[in-house]
Amino acid sequence: MWQAFVQWFADVIQWMYLLTGQMGLPNYGLAIIFMTITIKLVMFPLTQKQMHSMRAMQQLQPKMKYIQDKYKDNPQMMQTKTMEMYKEHGVSPFSSCLPLLIQMPIFIAFYQSLLHLEFAVVEHASFLWIPNIGERDPYFLLAVLAAASTYYQSKLSTVNTQDPTQKTMLYIMPLFMAWIAATLPAGLPLYWVTFNILGILQQLYVNRSTQLVADTGTGLQVEAEAPAVKKPEPEEKKAPVEKPVKPKVKAQQQEAGRAKGGKKKSGSTKYRKAGKKR
Repeated sequence: MWQAFVQWFADVIQWMYLLTGQMGLPNYGLAIIFMTITIKLVMFPLTQKQMHSMRAMQQLQPKMKYIQDKYKDNPQMMQTKTMEMYKEHGVSPFSSCLPLLIQMPIFIAFYQSLLHLEFAVVEHASFLWIPNIGERDPYFLLAVLAAASTYYQSKLSTVNTQDPTQKTMLYIMPLFMAWIAATLPAGLPLYWVTFNILGILQQLYVNRSTQLVADTGTGLQVEAEAPAVKKPEPEEKKAPVEKPVKPKVKAQQQEAGRAKGGKKKSGSTKYRKAGKKR
């Protein structure tokens, strides 16, 4: 079954080569590029979902850090809260594994089909500076491009650059791909570099669209719980301070009281009656 899959891959490469001939540019390197674009289109729904999930994971990092700090002494509760957060925002931490699992058999089949591929016209197996895509790149330029494109794509999609494991993989994977590109037939790193470039363009588009949605306030909202703000205590009410009355004003007030028959002795009813008798 596997050999049939490899043979099918070789037949597709030959069919793509015939397509380039109909375009007036018969070339096996160009055929591999066309085949890579086709594979990318077929895998587009999976890779699109993966990139959106990875982008959402990046946006959830502040809340993730808050949960880790809050429940650092209770790993079980930390895991429960983390899974609740993923479920709430519709994010799966395992969504990035599926495209990689699908791509690995394609990668291996591509390699085996190139090893035994019979070129219809050997001269058409050359591409740019590469004399034959069925052999190694003599100038190792594809190895450099494979490492650079792998690093940049990984950096765009890395969830947490401070995590030691992810930080290590960010540098290990480009070096590993550079070694593969330098030792295997040039057609394979040509496929890998083309696939990476298409992936980088797609990731930039996903990042930009996600950022635009977040700026409009309709995207993923991530807010850590804010500490309660202590309200200031009300100030005690102070008794009003009586203003001192000047002597002259006080005498006028007493005189007014006597004229109105106030409570002062000189203005009482008793004294007014005594005045009349006199």
